[in-house]
Amino acid sequence: MKSKHTGSKRNRRERGMALMITAIAMLFVVPFVGLSIDAGLAYVVRGRLSAALDSAALAAGRGLNLGTDIPTAQTSAITAATNFFNANFPPGYMGTDPAARTINATFNMRTDSNGNPDGILVIGVSGTVAAPTYFSKLLGFNNFSISATGTATRRTLVMSLLLDISASMGTRDTAVGTIPSSIDNSNSSCEAMVYSSIQFINYFSPYDYVGMIAFDYTAHLKYAPSTNFKQSGNGGVIQQIANLQCGNNTNTTAALELGYQQIKNVGLPLAENTIVLFTDGVPNGVTANFPVRTSVDTRLGPSGNSPNPPNVPAGNNANCLDGSGQKICQNMPAPCGNSPTTVYGVITQTAGFDVNSGGRGGLYKAFDTDGSPSFPSGCPTSGMTMVNQTLAYIPDTDFFGNSTHGPWDGWIYQVNSHTAPAGTPITSGNSATKNLGGLWSNYSNIGAGAPSNFFTSGPYNGKFRPDLVNTIGVVSMNSAVNEAYKIRADTTYKITIDTVYLQGNGSDPVDREFLQIVSNQDTIQPIIYDANAAPYPNTSHSWSNANYQSSQQKGMWLATTSAVQLNQLFSQVASSLLRISQ
Repeated sequence: MKSKHTGSKRNRRERGMALMITAIAMLFVVPFVGLSIDAGLAYVVRGRLSAALDSAALAAGRGLNLGTDIPTAQTSAITAATNFFNANFPPGYMGTDPAARTINATFNMRTDSNGNPDGILVIGVSGTVAAPTYFSKLLGFNNFSISATGTATRRTLVMSLLLDISASMGTRDTAVGTIPSSIDNSNSSCEAMVYSSIQFINYFSPYDYVGMIAFDYTAHLKYAPSTNFKQSGNGGVIQQIANLQCGNNTNTTAALELGYQQIKNVGLPLAENTIVLFTDGVPNGVTANFPVRTSVDTRLGPSGNSPNPPNVPAGNNANCLDGSGQKICQNMPAPCGNSPTTVYGVITQTAGFDVNSGGRGGLYKAFDTDGSPSFPSGCPTSGMTMVNQTLAYIPDTDFFGNSTHGPWDGWIYQVNSHTAPAGTPITSGNSATKNLGGLWSNYSNIGAGAPSNFFTSGPYNGKFRPDLVNTIGVVSMNSAVNEAYKIRADTTYKITIDTVYLQGNGSDPVDREFLQIVSNQDTIQPIIYDANAAPYPNTSHSWSNANYQSSQQKGMWLATTSAVQLNQLFSQVASSLLRISQ
């Protein structure tokens, strides 16, 4: 039998050993428990740090727009990133050491599998902070160094800015070469365009490619898309805009084609590829290989308004007149032989859209790089005489491969007058009343001969007439819409077309649908001259290219009659282009 005292001694020894083991264990358990607590604190700090760096990366992307070249853009971006970081992770946050925090930014253009830039700028912002420790000091850890990275991707903008410098814009109010300092509604449309487009350019980053094309009857490449566009003087696009003056006609299709080619020349398929088209109204220039007239037919006389047109058979002068005042020549001979050939160039409506008058002109160059037009011997080579007498017809396909047919085949311009609401600001020298046009079949009493844009008899029956100013406008709009469709259908570059309209001269017509179709709007909105009209879906045209294309990019359509408001419209376009994806 064991003694009670023996059991008591054993119990006391066991309790003593337990206390000793517990005490020893605590030497290890407490630091590790403390380490887990400190690690939890560090986890919270790292989560806040990561979120702050994500915001800083986005801010850096926006900050790039404030520089005039790459170094200053990066400096601006790093400043913006630092400000956002400090706002989202204040110095001393959760006991972090204010003196032991760093932030760095990198800017790298992403490349494809062949090492070529693809148009995506990757912005990385990394940061490190020192988080305090409490229990871990027992293990010799005075702080934890915590690092994280925020990343944003910014699509490089590749933009062709197309500026209408036609005569209907008026002329500059300041000297050519001057950068306007302000704008008001007493200024011309031309001056408003120069001022507002310069302000527009300043929104973009030296990482972007910005180019500018000015167009009248010729599309002029004034500045090829470049990241150096903010350079001072003539090396930058701003001074090139300031150098513009307005005059001549409006070859919108050639401008769109040139803008398209410039974007493809940059070659960044994943960039934000954009054409911004500014214009004051209806285009009136057609670029084509025009067949030379080889057959006798009936059309407007060679001069268009002469009581005794040249090259009319004797005794036929009376047949060159009709009740509307047009000089229709029956059996007018071909002036330059019987050999079929074509001549390349641009014909335009030079003055007045009225089918009973108005000037026609050409041949002009579509691009500055074109050679001078060449004619067969004996052909009239310029002006209304050339358009009315030398050219057989406007072909069904323009020089750029676009159909010249479309929703305006049966259209007449100078009808259907509408007036803007009272109090509407109107640009200087212009009118609050405009002709919106309509189907010629509804105005059969207007025009020379049959109310049609086509020859209705003779050897060129069914072909577009070059001798009518109205037809030149019709074909210009048709081909421009088809050009826009072709551009938007490019699945490699996925180009968006934004359109901006400012009212031009009072005598020129406007069209409700034209720019909305070019920019691929799903709904046609009323313009200021028919503000009481209801919107309707853009699905009403038999010509499919004119309907809304859900598979193509939808751009912006903005319109105003106010020189001052034009600047606001350009700002809206800039805001839409400054998207950044994370």
